[in-house]
Amino acid sequence: MSAITTYAELLVRNAEAHGAQPALLGEAGGVTHAELARRARCLAAALAALGVARDDRVAVLAGNRGEILELLGAVAFLGATLVMLNVRWSAAEIAGVVQDAAPRLLFADPELEPLLASVPAHVGCRSLGERAGRLAAWNELDRTRETGASAASAHAPLLGIPTAAVEGRPRIALLSHAALLHQARLISQAWSLSPADRYLCMLPLFHAAAMVLTLTAQANGGATIIQARFDATAAAEAIATHRVSFFASFAPMLAGILDAAEAAPASLQSLRALTGLEPPEVVQRLRSRCPQAVFWSMYGQTETSGFATLSPASERPGSAGKPLPGVELAIEHESGGWAQPGEPGEIVLRSACVFNGYWQRPGETAHTRRGGWHHTGDLGRLDADGFLWYLGRTADKELIKSGGENIYPAEVEAALAAHPAVAQAVVLAVPDERWGEAVRAVCVLKAGQALTPEALIDFVAGRIARFKRPRDVLFATALPRLADGRVDRAAARARYATAKTPR
Repeated sequence: MSAITTYAELLVRNAEAHGAQPALLGEAGGVTHAELARRARCLAAALAALGVARDDRVAVLAGNRGEILELLGAVAFLGATLVMLNVRWSAAEIAGVVQDAAPRLLFADPELEPLLASVPAHVGCRSLGERAGRLAAWNELDRTRETGASAASAHAPLLGIPTAAVEGRPRIALLSHAALLHQARLISQAWSLSPADRYLCMLPLFHAAAMVLTLTAQANGGATIIQARFDATAAAEAIATHRVSFFASFAPMLAGILDAAEAAPASLQSLRALTGLEPPEVVQRLRSRCPQAVFWSMYGQTETSGFATLSPASERPGSAGKPLPGVELAIEHESGGWAQPGEPGEIVLRSACVFNGYWQRPGETAHTRRGGWHHTGDLGRLDADGFLWYLGRTADKELIKSGGENIYPAEVEAALAAHPAVAQAVVLAVPDERWGEAVRAVCVLKAGQALTPEALIDFVAGRIARFKRPRDVLFATALPRLADGRVDRAAARARYATAKTPR
C-alpha cells in the first residue's frame, strides 16, 4: 500500500483489489470492501449536500458500529475530519468538547441522545439508527449519489481524538491520513499480516488503538469483526467463528476471554498477535493456552497514532518493547540533556506517526514539540539493548489509567471542589487488581461540615463520567503543601496512596 496516501484512496484500492471480500463482520453485518467504499462515497455526497466541506469537522458519539467506518470514509472523501466522542462522558463533558470542535454535524446512537442535552443548538444532530426524539434518522439521508475523487490531502487530519484534559476539558489530538496509514504499515510488517487476517475490534473506536488496528486490517484487505460492547463470551465465540488472528485489549478483557473459552469451550487457535495493557500473569495464561499466539509489549499514546514501540513480550519481559522501524526514541533529562542507557527521564520521540497537533491550541502543541521532538509527558529508561522501560508520568502530566481509560486528576479535583462541604481535594492513583489503577480522593472539609465518602462519590459521579469517580475517599485535616502553596502531590502519594480506607 506504499502508493496509498489517504484513507479514501485505501477504500478505492480495496474495492478494486478485494471488492468481494468482507471488510466488516460481526455485529456490523457482512459488508464487503466494495460495499464499504460505495457507502462511504454515497454518504459523502449526502454530507456535502448538508454543507460539510473540506476542513470541516463531523463528530460522532456512538458505541462500536459499522456506520462509524462509513462516516470515516465519507469525511475522507470530503477532506473533512471525524471527531470521536467518548460515550462514557457526562453530558457536560460532551458539550464542552463539541463546543471546542465546532462540528458541522454530530451523529449519535439513538440511546445516547440524552447526553446531547447541552450541545449547542446550532450543531446539527443526526441519528445513526432509527428516528429518536429530535434527531433526524440516518436512513433519511439522501445517499443515492456518489462523490468523485477525494478532496483530502495526505497530511490533513482524518481523525480528531480528545485526550489529555487541560483545565477540565480534553484537548483534541489531530491525526493525519499519512500518520495513521504509516502506523498501519508498521504494524502490518511487524505481524506479517495478509488479506486472510481478521481483527476483533473490542476496544472502543474512540480509542486510537482500536481505530488504527481497524485501518491496519483494511490496509491488508482483511476484515474487522466489530463488537458493540465488550462481552468476554461473545468475544471468545467471535474468535472461534471468524478465525480472528489479532486484537488489542485492556485488563481485564484478555482474562475474561480466556475464562470464557475454557468454560464454553471455544477454540482460540486462530490467534497470532495480541497486544495491549495486560498483567504478566494473564500473558502467561495466554502463552500456556495458545502457544501459537504472541503477545506484543507496546508503548504509545493517541498523539503517536497508537504505538511507538512493539516487541514480543517474551524478548524482554516487563519492558514496553523496542521502537518500531523509523521511530527515533530517546530519554531526556529534566535539565534537557540526553540520558544514557539505564538512566530515567522523559520519553521523547520523532516519527512519521506523530500527530498534527492539538485543535486550536498552538501554544500547547508547540510546547509538546519543543526542540523538534514529541514530548510524551511519560517517564522511562532505555536499556543497553534498546528496550523501553516505562516508569510513570512526569509531574506536569498527572494521569490515572483505569481499564484503558485516561483519568486526569484535575478533572476529578474540580468536581470534588464543587461540593459545598469540600475545602480542598487531591486525587491519587492507587493499584487496582481488576483495572490496573483506581482513583482515590483525599479531601479536607470546611469547618463544621460533615460528609460521608459514599455521598461525595455519588456527587462526583453526577458531574463527570462515572468511570472517573473516586473508588474511595479519605478525609484529612490538611494536605501537604509546597513552598509556593500548591499541593505537594509526591508527599500526598507517600502519605495516602497506601493508607487503608475506613470500613
